[in-house]
Amino acid sequence: MELSHFEKQELDKIARGLEEDDPRLATLMSLQDLRGHRWKRTERGLLVALGGLGILLVSLPLGSLPLGVMGFMMMGGGTYWATLLMDDSPLRRAPKNAGNLPNTHEELP
Repeated sequence: MELSHFEKQELDKIARGLEEDDPRLATLMSLQDLRGHRWKRTERGLLVALGGLGILLVSLPLGSLPLGVMGFMMMGGGTYWATLLMDDSPLRRAPKNAGNLPNTHEELP
């Protein structure tokens, strides 16, 4: 269902009021800023993972087990950090037939 012209104007008015009252919150709530934050986290995580891979590869010829373990842990942590917000989408929508789905959480007699 599309918003009417009046409703769009009211939403724009509310958005401008938010930007004037609390510009920091308005920038935090903007989708562009969220995408930038998500990309920065992914970038940093990948850099940490690649650094861990480098440390792991350096530890092999040196024969240093603690250095290898540290590199492996960095690889795992960097990968986790890079993918932490990967599926966190603010534009997620419910399926179109969500209202027609049966309630599967009902108690059985």
